[in-house]
Amino acid sequence: MEPDTKPNTDNGDAVARAESEGMVEHAKQNAPEAFESEAAQVNAEMDRLGEELSRTQAELLASKDKFLRLYADFDNYRKRTAGDLEAARQNGELKVLRAVLPVLDDLERALEFAQSKPESIMDGVKAVRDGFKRILFGLGVESVPGEGQDFDPRHHEAIGVLDGEEGKVAQVFVAGYRYGDQLVRAAKVAVGQGKKEASEN
Repeated sequence: MEPDTKPNTDNGDAVARAESEGMVEHAKQNAPEAFESEAAQVNAEMDRLGEELSRTQAELLASKDKFLRLYADFDNYRKRTAGDLEAARQNGELKVLRAVLPVLDDLERALEFAQSKPESIMDGVKAVRDGFKRILFGLGVESVPGEGQDFDPRHHEAIGVLDGEEGKVAQVFVAGYRYGDQLVRAAKVAVGQGKKEASEN
């Protein structure tokens, strides 16, 4: 009878099973600790994110409140400025109307006076003109330089030339006026081109 040469693996399998069971048991023992550690880290991160979210929401609400306040202030400023501009415009128009009404009164009186003395209409018209000029000057309106003054394209509009001193205003056809630094109306003028020499006979 031949000897049994088949290797005996029973001992090796037993050792492997023992080691496997030991690792499983070790894992079972350490699993709660690892889980608790990871859970604690997750909870800490969630708490941090929650605090950051709360802080961000608070900052957002504060920014929104600030924006609404600024918008309300700007809207009130816009309305107040628009009201001030409208009031200034109306006051300016009212000032002009009050200043011009006396001219209408003078015209009415001139017409009434002219019915009894037609020849006096010229004097009445002159009086109205002079009164109107006084009103304009009282409002700060000034006449631009006239005849004999240097031609200035800022104030004069040349519509022709005449004999006269070159570069000077020879004649004013329509008077010009300015209000402070602003030109109300340019004067329509003829500019001197120098005197022509008399032709020989």
